[in-house]
Amino acid sequence: MVPLAAYPTYAVGAGVLGARVTATDQPQDVSDADLIWINSPGNPTGRVMPAEQMRAIVAHARSIGAVVASDECYIELGWDATPCSVLHPSVVGDDHSGVLALHSLSKRSNFAGYRFGFVAGDPELVHRMLGIRKHLGMMVPSPVQAAAAAAFDDDEHVAVQRARYFARREIMRAALLRSGFAIDHSEAGLYLWATRGEPCWETVAWFAERGILVTPGDFYGAAGAHHVRVALTATDEAVAAFASRLSVL
Repeated sequence: MVPLAAYPTYAVGAGVLGARVTATDQPQDVSDADLIWINSPGNPTGRVMPAEQMRAIVAHARSIGAVVASDECYIELGWDATPCSVLHPSVVGDDHSGVLALHSLSKRSNFAGYRFGFVAGDPELVHRMLGIRKHLGMMVPSPVQAAAAAAFDDDEHVAVQRARYFARREIMRAALLRSGFAIDHSEAGLYLWATRGEPCWETVAWFAERGILVTPGDFYGAAGAHHVRVALTATDEAVAAFASRLSVL
């Protein structure tokens, strides 16, 4: 299972293995799954899942013998809500069985090009993953591992990044609202999930006329057909230009 609006790689990965993919925001309604992907804060929506909802999903997954995989790449980038890990005691207590949390340096540390992260949770599942991974040629070079360890060991640069993204978010959010857009969810993460109630490609064209690139929501599934994803990852100069161009309607 994957969320209705989701990072496409979840479904692509399942497809490579020949698995059937069900898109739903109510995994408790599905009883024949082997793997349940959750993503909080979500990409593209920026939605933060409450701990009680995670707890219910984990309980359901265990009742049907499914594994919960939680993509937590944006967990340190909460704005209007505080994200919670699926491994937090408020969700799983001290029992990590059947639960995995996936983390990355790509977002918190601008480390995207090195493809470095980690998975934590059920020790047996992690051990099995390591046994497969060592045969796939995915080893990270030692210098990159050293840089990644330094990044994970330092929270100061994360605070600097957060402040920079928050300032950009304030500018871009205000500009979108002034231009008649509604912003749904977007409580956390690096994106604004914006809509004017029209097909997403019409919105993409509207932005393109102003020299602005946004991502069509249907790239993330049919649930995004009337939204676009606006990224906060441009330079400060580009963010200022974004606001200026939207002010000229």
